[in-house]
Amino acid sequence: MGGSTIRQSKQDARTHLEKSIELNPEFTEAHYRLGLLLIEKGERKRAKEYLQKALKLNPELAPAHFEMARLWHGKGNAKKAAESYQRAIDFDSNHALAHYHFALLLAGEGDIIEARNHLEKATDIEQNYSQAYYQLARLLTDPDDYDQAQQNYQMAVDIDPEFIEAHYQLGKLLAGGRRINDEGTLVVEPEYEQAGEHFAAVIALDGAHHKAHFNLGKVRAALGDFDGAQGEFEAALAIDPNHAKAHFHLALLLLADSEAEPATAGDAGR
Repeated sequence: MGGSTIRQSKQDARTHLEKSIELNPEFTEAHYRLGLLLIEKGERKRAKEYLQKALKLNPELAPAHFEMARLWHGKGNAKKAAESYQRAIDFDSNHALAHYHFALLLAGEGDIIEARNHLEKATDIEQNYSQAYYQLARLLTDPDDYDQAQQNYQMAVDIDPEFIEAHYQLGKLLAGGRRINDEGTLVVEPEYEQAGEHFAAVIALDGAHHKAHFNLGKVRAALGDFDGAQGEFEAALAIDPNHAKAHFHLALLLLADSEAEPATAGDAGR
């Protein structure tokens, strides 16, 4: 269907849903479906009225609680959004989207432990939920969580090989290498080769990702590939001339290169 045909079909669907409700005001599913359609059209106030009516008719309709939660969340009402997400989960404990979006709300409110619990539940329910693995990894920031964070980022890119931010954040994690070893000691053991692969994957997907060029430059420098590092820093600056750290690291490379050059006859004795 062309765009205009789809729009007309949705308008026709709205007309029929409204007629359905007119003929049967107690038709729960019609209220719910019309609410969804109005959300899609950006008529959120009217959508809320139909969703609330659906919930009045069936208080256990988990999808309607979820859509109400999304509306409250979008308006910045964290308390009401949390209540609606919880109701959606209470009536359907396998509602992966409710767990996921509730986790994002909780993380934004600083409740990291509960956010992690809901993201873990989302990935248990929907094992190909790349965004849930990614968001869970983003919350695993303690060095003690290094391996788990790595596993979740890796799951995200295995499911979606074109997931740019997952590749980028995994690259940063590996390049940092801060973790707790088996003896319980904080160690810094960068995995530069693997990190470089992920930064390169980002660049292959988005050549204008100046941060990936910059970080790949740092990785190449750490591996002794100074020409490659210089090329990446220059690429980062070509995209973002105001990247202060790229200027700094390129300067360090150029200084190191100039100091490594052998003295000429005219320099002798100076």
